[in-house]
Amino acid sequence: MKRERVLFAAGFAAVALLSLPCMLLGEQAVFTYHDQLDGELPAYILQAKHLWDGDVLPEFLGGASKTALMPPAPGCVLLFRVLSPLTSLILMQLAGSLAGYVGMYLLCRKAAGNETAALIAGGFYAALPFLPVYGLSQFGLPLLLWCVLCARDGKGGRSLAGAALYGLVYAFHSSLVLVGFGVLGVLALWIFWELSGVFREPSEKITAKRGGLRMGVLWLCLCIPYLLCNHDLIAQLLGAGDAASSHKEEYVLSGTGLWPGWWSALLHGGQHSEDYHLGFALFVAAVLGLCIFRRHRDSSRTDIRRVMTTALTGILLLAGISALWNTSAAVSLRGRMGALGAFQLDRLLWLCPCLWYLLLGCALAYVMRLLREEKTFARALGAAGCILAVVSLGVTGLGILKNSDVKSNLQKLCNADYPAFSYGDYYAVGVMEQVRDFMTEYTGEEPEAYRVVSLGIDPAAALYHGFYCLDGYSNNYSLEYKHRFRRVIAPALEESEYLRDYFDDWGNRCYLFGTESPGYYTIEKNGFYFQHLECDTKALRELGGNYLFSAAYIANSDELGLTLLREEPFETQESYYRIFVYEVAEP
Repeated sequence: MKRERVLFAAGFAAVALLSLPCMLLGEQAVFTYHDQLDGELPAYILQAKHLWDGDVLPEFLGGASKTALMPPAPGCVLLFRVLSPLTSLILMQLAGSLAGYVGMYLLCRKAAGNETAALIAGGFYAALPFLPVYGLSQFGLPLLLWCVLCARDGKGGRSLAGAALYGLVYAFHSSLVLVGFGVLGVLALWIFWELSGVFREPSEKITAKRGGLRMGVLWLCLCIPYLLCNHDLIAQLLGAGDAASSHKEEYVLSGTGLWPGWWSALLHGGQHSEDYHLGFALFVAAVLGLCIFRRHRDSSRTDIRRVMTTALTGILLLAGISALWNTSAAVSLRGRMGALGAFQLDRLLWLCPCLWYLLLGCALAYVMRLLREEKTFARALGAAGCILAVVSLGVTGLGILKNSDVKSNLQKLCNADYPAFSYGDYYAVGVMEQVRDFMTEYTGEEPEAYRVVSLGIDPAAALYHGFYCLDGYSNNYSLEYKHRFRRVIAPALEESEYLRDYFDDWGNRCYLFGTESPGYYTIEKNGFYFQHLECDTKALRELGGNYLFSAAYIANSDELGLTLLREEPFETQESYYRIFVYEVAEP
């Protein structure tokens, strides 16, 4: 027991060290920016700033509703209230990884009864490159499942109280839209199953019903915080009150085939839920097949076999539901549901990584038990299983390392010139401060007195530095505002079918576009410049725009009614961006 505690503590420390490179690098650290630095982090920053200030975010999209930027883990808004955004993000990464490690360890130990297998599964799960801005949405699932099992099996009030407490913590630090709806739905079905007593002996039904009732308490501890944190969003989606129509009503959805979609979901998971389980899928399949083959001689391992079968069945069903939701027939029906039709039911796939690594832990435990058997054949099977496990874990570990930010940050620590797009690069740290000082001197006013847009720079950089922006990234802003902003970029959309479809059919990125730019919202400083920018500056001015921050010189600025305020661009020697500031002429 002491040895296992030492190993657990060593694993805990190793997981904590995963965040050390980010701490050492600071603003030079590398983070995935898509769906993190561009949208979710600004959501935390602005929601923390306006925590008690009504229902509007004045800096975002000319004053958008708070429902336009909903942080995925509402409880973490308090963290951003007292700490810097970077520090808060690193702490979210650290807390998430540790929760994933502890939760998967406890879950696998309870399901398979083997501490070593639980440590391995927990360590790998903690290293998965889930985005820290999602809080406990993914990392916290194993611990939540363990709490559900403890609540179901508990005979005293202590297990229920602990489970209920974690349920509250999880709900406040996870997203209802991204994962919470799936958690509530699956748990509700599970509770119904327990209360029904189906396929149970009469003597077991009373125990099952009591367990179901305890699980019901945990379900309420999840549901109530979700409703409290998301009541405005829920009211908007249901059409209650006077909330503006969401731009999601104009989403153009495309369907896929059922079987290709199911196969893709099964093999690769969903967006931001990649878990690299293909590395050990063959190992798990082989062990599960062995469990089933030896079921008559192996009654002591019935629990592992049942857990593995249940987990795999859950994965198959979740993949099937997600695939069905995206079929052409389903998409046709969803097109008549307005904003609700854009709901991403395939986020159910976020539940699958927890089940895959539970399968891994159980498979490892089974192989380790075979090694301890007296029969030579069983030990030979165990040895073969160990070899396959080592190879599988090696492949999985390499896949995780290759695709995680840890690799980039380690390379950045070893080589300061390693060309990775850092946190400071993305937010133009050291450059936007110069722009802000210049604007204060030029206008004699604070940023709230004027409105800006960005070109070739993600608008999140301007938001990060306190500017009031007319552009930004949101998955739920006003449809009326989308139409108004479209007038500004209409000339560019007319020249590019890709950009036209990108904005009209989706439109989450309410950005300025230039058909000449090598990247539609990040232009690294070099010799590139806009020879003929397409932009309706009259419409921009009518929208309230006063200034334009561009990452490249605009040759036809005079034709557009743009005045360059300083010939020399704002930059530093190490900066990714070079920023030109233009004033938009009066109409």
